[in-house]
Amino acid sequence: MSISPIEYRYGRDAVKSIFSEESKLRHMLRVEKFLAQAEAEHNLIPREAYLDIENVVDSNAVKVQRVSEIEAEIKHDIMAMVRALTEKCHEGASYVHFGVTSNDIIDTATALQIQEFYTYLQEDLSRIQEAMSSLVRKHRDSVMLGRTHGQHASPITFGLKMAVYLSEMNRHVIRVKETRKRILAGKIMGPVGTGAALGDAALEIQDRVMELLGLVPESASSQVVNRDRYIEFLSVINGIVTSLEKVATEIRNLQRPEIGEVSEFFDMEKQVGSSSMPSKVNPINSENVCSISRLVRSFIIPEYEGAVTWHERDLTNSAAERFIIPYVCILSDHAMVKMAEILETLLVFPERMLQNLMDDDFVLSERLVSELTRAGLPRQEAHELVREAAMKAHATHSTLLETLKGEGYLARLPPGVQIGLADPRTFTGSASRICERVLEETLNINAGKDGGNT
Repeated sequence: MSISPIEYRYGRDAVKSIFSEESKLRHMLRVEKFLAQAEAEHNLIPREAYLDIENVVDSNAVKVQRVSEIEAEIKHDIMAMVRALTEKCHEGASYVHFGVTSNDIIDTATALQIQEFYTYLQEDLSRIQEAMSSLVRKHRDSVMLGRTHGQHASPITFGLKMAVYLSEMNRHVIRVKETRKRILAGKIMGPVGTGAALGDAALEIQDRVMELLGLVPESASSQVVNRDRYIEFLSVINGIVTSLEKVATEIRNLQRPEIGEVSEFFDMEKQVGSSSMPSKVNPINSENVCSISRLVRSFIIPEYEGAVTWHERDLTNSAAERFIIPYVCILSDHAMVKMAEILETLLVFPERMLQNLMDDDFVLSERLVSELTRAGLPRQEAHELVREAAMKAHATHSTLLETLKGEGYLARLPPGVQIGLADPRTFTGSASRICERVLEETLNINAGKDGGNT
């Protein structure tokens, strides 16, 4: 019986498999194997014991079903795994799980799961970068209304809008790469963090296990890996999904019929938009991204709470984290894949963008203030002059240029400037250059070079 929608509706199988019972057991057994190897290298256990444990782990002899059977009897999940492994061992039976505690295995295995997820995370970000870059290149000169406070503002280009989002994704790529060394950490130092049961070689054994696993050893721990690492991981993910929601929200707004400047792809032959209004073409994918992003961000709250423990550790974090890490990874990947698909198939309507822009000459107000100042009028006087004209135009349902012309103010401007005012496309400033700069920044980041002003 499926209860959680994550089981049947959301998330890719490849990512969900990282957090399956089988995968978790596999990672925990890897930790046990490399623990035995490090202990044998430091003469803490016989080499034959390590080789026996290694053989059992590599042969996949320990099964989830057997672990579950033991857990049902003894009521301890990690000890159930230890017993199931011990059952399959011969020379190594006396040394399985020697010198460590449950969370040495759990937390280190969790780091391995996150490590595996990082491959998908980086691929997702790269795909979004590529989709955004394509839109920046194609629409660097597609002029449109800028909007502030939901109101018409000065002209921008759609390429610039996407370049802003791309620059944000570039910084997320840098954060993901840079934080790996702090987030992917494990420990092998026992129930209170001293490593006493491992003897004088405890730190060296921990370092060796993490080296074999490709993780960073915890520098100082209690019974658990310090949860500031999980909090940082969730913060990075939260930043990413917040950016996704921002882009999705913009698409939803621009798809509104009264704006109509972009649209999600909609299968006109088969797709249904509404059970009651069959005419509807809804931005459901962008709405899905927004909804999932909000849920992902909420998971950091119980992790903050779980980071506060009694003394060297209590169990208040355990149940929550069985949800937090898997759900955040699976759902954030879902949102990133969905956003990549939205961007790759996004319908952009430059003609409608230009029409919306040309229908409202109030967007010229910033330019008029600048041109009047260049013509010799003090800047504050120019601002007040344009403001008064705009308010009069609003009240009389006229246009800004007609009002200024009627008041004789346009005559102060050179003839060439007056002609140029009719075309707001000539007031997009450095938009095209900014697009080029962000595209170059993206290439540098992905090539491992300095990202510039990221």
